[in-house]
Amino acid sequence: MRRTVVTIGALLFATAATAQAVEQGQYSTPLRTMLTAAAQGSCTEALMGEALLNACRQQLPQLAPTLKAAGEIRTIAFDKAEDADGQRYEKYTVTFANGKPAIWVIGALKDGKFEAVYSMGE
Repeated sequence: MRRTVVTIGALLFATAATAQAVEQGQYSTPLRTMLTAAAQGSCTEALMGEALLNACRQQLPQLAPTLKAAGEIRTIAFDKAEDADGQRYEKYTVTFANGKPAIWVIGALKDGKFEAVYSMGE
């Protein structure tokens, strides 16, 4: 009996670990596109909802030089996804050619456009 309980416990643990490993981010490509465009001084209208687009345009004078100085994006690593108010948000660690990695969140996809993209810093 004890061997059966240990085997079932190990199977449950392995199944849970596999389920966590399987989850992958869906928004890394749009995040890369938006960050690259912002570094070049533009906001990605095709991917941004109206409120996000307005915020991007307001913040672009400060954001563009900062992203440009950080250099090209080396990696975008998916950290986790969360749901809030029925919307999916994904957290990524973005590594640039210069400087330390930064945490970015993207989400609230509505009608094919994102309502939220923001940095949580390092």
